[in-house]
Amino acid sequence: MRRKLDAEEAEDADDVASSWNICQRVYHYGGTCQDDCLKLDAFRIDEWSQSDIFLLVIMIVFMGAMMLLVFAKRVKAYERAAMWGDEPGAPSPGLPPCAILMLFGIVFTIIVVLAALKFVNETLVFAVVTCVLLFVYMLKLTLFESRKQVFLPARSTRKINPSLRHELI
Repeated sequence: MRRKLDAEEAEDADDVASSWNICQRVYHYGGTCQDDCLKLDAFRIDEWSQSDIFLLVIMIVFMGAMMLLVFAKRVKAYERAAMWGDEPGAPSPGLPPCAILMLFGIVFTIIVVLAALKFVNETLVFAVVTCVLLFVYMLKLTLFESRKQVFLPARSTRKINPSLRHELI
């Protein structure tokens, strides 16, 4: 097979190597996507199927339940911290409940925006990661919470007046 370099000898102008321009080809194939081009992007999905919607609804319900449980735990932690007041050695209650609610609102807003933009795979991945993180955090709150309540701080953290020390002993 012999390659034709002259335009006169070639039957088709696209076969001529001398007139072939990469910029024209990039512009042509960048503007129009043919069947071969569409086959390359087979995993891109921008339509919500019934199973995707069902999965997203299940994850949102799970996240809502976990978020309510975390919020309830935070409210209880702040009620317990209110008993301590400003005493030295008092446990830190963590984020306030209003900040937790705001954080949950931001997460739900991100999911709704991703779903509205029809980022199906990205929405589902973000929802799964959020569900897993909430589940792990809920396990941390429930399983690894100390069972005994501390009513007084440890002796080393209390300040004892040296003149009253002999009365304590």
